[in-house]
Amino acid sequence: MRSKNSKAHTRGESAHMAAVKSAACVVCNAPPPSAAHHIQQGDHFTTVALCWHCHQGPNGWHGDKTLWRIRKMDELDALNETLRRIYG
Repeated sequence: MRSKNSKAHTRGESAHMAAVKSAACVVCNAPPPSAAHHIQQGDHFTTVALCWHCHQGPNGWHGDKTLWRIRKMDELDALNETLRRIYG
């Protein structure tokens, strides 16, 4: 969902984010669909495939990040894994 002040997605951005959402969570491998977590708001090509628990759950990125510390991952690690899964 876009905020009311964000620009419309380009065709390429929409296709990329659809691919991200169709990938398994890169932290815990939960099956798709995933959320497309933006590393930087508005940069749609730097999105990471995350399940609800790893994204917005109490131990996820927007929580205390316990799941991320256990996996020894940061956002760039997750981005790399997302791109590897999508583009091989």
